Amino acid sequence: MIDNFQDKLKKDSRSEIRNPASDSTSISFKPPGGAWEYHIKLRDFSTSGLGLLVKEDSDLLKQIREGDVFTVNYHEDATPMTVQQWKVQVRHISLPATGLPVKHMIVGLRFLGQNGDQ
Repeated sequence: MIDNFQDKLKKDSRSEIRNPASDSTSISFKPPGGAWEYHIKLRDFSTSGLGLLVKEDSDLLKQIREGDVFTVNYHEDATPMTVQQWKVQVRHISLPATGLPVKHMIVGLRFLGQNGDQ
Protein backbone atom coordinates (compact mmCIF):
# COMPACT_ATOMS: atom_id res chain seq x y z
CA MET A 1 0.00 0.00 0.00
CA ILE A 2 2.80 2.42 0.92
CA ASP A 3 4.70 1.54 -2.28
CA ASN A 4 1.67 2.41 -4.44
CA PHE A 5 1.32 5.77 -2.67
CA GLN A 6 5.03 6.54 -3.14
CA ASP A 7 4.86 5.59 -6.83
CA LYS A 8 1.82 7.83 -7.35
CA LEU A 9 3.48 10.69 -5.47
CA LYS A 10 6.63 10.30 -7.57
CA LYS A 11 4.62 10.31 -10.80
CA ASP A 12 2.47 13.29 -9.81
CA SER A 13 5.45 15.38 -8.68
CA ARG A 14 7.01 15.60 -12.14
CA SER A 15 7.37 19.22 -13.14
CA GLU A 16 7.73 18.57 -16.87
CA ILE A 17 5.45 17.00 -19.42
CA ARG A 18 6.83 13.76 -20.84
CA ASN A 19 6.21 13.16 -24.53
CA PRO A 20 6.11 9.71 -26.10
CA ALA A 21 9.01 9.08 -28.47
CA SER A 22 8.45 8.07 -32.08
CA ASP A 23 9.16 4.47 -33.06
CA SER A 24 12.29 5.54 -34.91
CA THR A 25 13.97 7.45 -32.05
CA SER A 26 16.61 5.59 -30.06
CA ILE A 27 19.89 5.90 -28.19
CA SER A 28 23.06 3.84 -28.23
CA PHE A 29 25.70 3.76 -25.51
CA LYS A 30 28.28 1.69 -23.72
CA PRO A 31 27.76 1.73 -19.93
CA PRO A 32 30.75 2.70 -17.76
CA GLY A 33 33.01 -0.36 -17.57
CA GLY A 34 30.68 -2.31 -19.86
CA ALA A 35 31.84 -4.59 -22.66
CA TRP A 36 28.78 -4.20 -24.92
CA GLU A 37 27.14 -1.28 -26.64
CA TYR A 38 23.38 -1.12 -26.21
CA HIS A 39 20.92 0.29 -28.75
CA ILE A 40 17.53 1.01 -27.14
CA LYS A 41 14.34 2.64 -28.40
CA LEU A 42 13.21 5.62 -26.38
CA ARG A 43 10.02 5.36 -24.35
CA ASP A 44 9.53 9.06 -23.71
CA PHE A 45 11.38 12.35 -23.29
CA SER A 46 11.14 15.80 -21.76
CA THR A 47 13.27 18.92 -22.03
CA SER A 48 15.57 17.61 -19.30
CA GLY A 49 15.80 13.89 -19.98
CA LEU A 50 14.89 10.56 -21.52
CA GLY A 51 13.00 7.47 -20.41
CA LEU A 52 14.08 3.99 -21.49
CA LEU A 53 12.04 0.81 -21.26
CA VAL A 54 14.32 -2.12 -20.33
CA LYS A 55 13.43 -5.76 -19.68
CA GLU A 56 13.86 -6.56 -15.99
CA ASP A 57 16.25 -9.46 -16.76
CA SER A 58 18.49 -7.38 -19.05
CA ASP A 59 22.23 -7.45 -18.31
CA LEU A 60 22.15 -3.66 -18.72
CA LEU A 61 20.45 -3.32 -15.31
CA LYS A 62 23.43 -5.07 -13.71
CA GLN A 63 25.84 -2.56 -15.28
CA ILE A 64 24.23 0.79 -14.43
CA ARG A 65 23.33 2.46 -11.13
CA GLU A 66 21.59 5.67 -10.13
CA GLY A 67 24.10 8.50 -10.39
CA ASP A 68 26.19 6.96 -13.20
CA VAL A 69 27.27 9.48 -15.85
CA PHE A 70 28.06 8.52 -19.45
CA THR A 71 27.61 9.62 -23.06
CA VAL A 72 24.77 8.46 -25.30
CA ASN A 73 24.29 8.76 -29.05
CA TYR A 74 20.78 10.09 -29.68
CA HIS A 75 19.44 8.80 -33.02
CA GLU A 76 16.50 10.55 -34.63
CA ASP A 77 15.18 9.19 -37.91
CA ALA A 78 14.50 12.52 -39.52
CA THR A 79 15.41 13.68 -42.99
CA PRO A 80 18.37 13.71 -42.99
CA MET A 81 18.97 11.26 -40.13
CA THR A 82 20.56 13.00 -37.17
CA VAL A 83 22.80 11.67 -34.40
CA GLN A 84 23.67 13.83 -31.40
CA GLN A 85 25.93 12.99 -28.47
CA TRP A 86 24.63 13.83 -25.00
CA LYS A 87 26.19 13.45 -21.58
CA VAL A 88 23.54 11.93 -19.26
CA GLN A 89 23.12 10.83 -15.65
CA VAL A 90 21.01 7.88 -14.48
CA ARG A 91 18.34 9.51 -12.28
CA HIS A 92 16.22 6.46 -11.47
CA ILE A 93 15.62 2.80 -12.23
CA SER A 94 12.04 1.97 -11.31
CA LEU A 95 8.94 -0.01 -12.15
CA PRO A 96 6.51 1.62 -14.60
CA ALA A 97 3.92 3.62 -12.61
CA THR A 98 1.06 1.67 -14.21
CA GLY A 99 2.82 -1.67 -13.81
CA LEU A 100 2.71 -2.14 -17.57
CA PRO A 101 4.40 -3.53 -19.49
CA VAL A 102 4.98 -6.41 -17.13
CA LYS A 103 8.58 -7.51 -16.44
CA HIS A 104 10.09 -4.19 -17.52
CA MET A 105 11.84 -1.33 -15.75
CA ILE A 106 12.04 2.36 -16.58
CA VAL A 107 15.50 3.93 -16.66
CA GLY A 108 15.36 7.72 -16.36
CA LEU A 109 18.30 9.64 -17.82
CA ARG A 110 18.87 13.36 -17.18
CA PHE A 111 20.61 15.52 -19.78
CA LEU A 112 23.83 17.08 -18.50
CA GLY A 113 24.79 18.67 -21.83
CA GLN A 114 25.82 17.95 -25.37
CA ASN A 115 29.37 16.79 -25.92
CA GLY A 116 31.53 19.85 -26.24
CA ASP A 117 29.45 21.77 -23.66
CA GLN A 118 31.14 22.63 -20.40
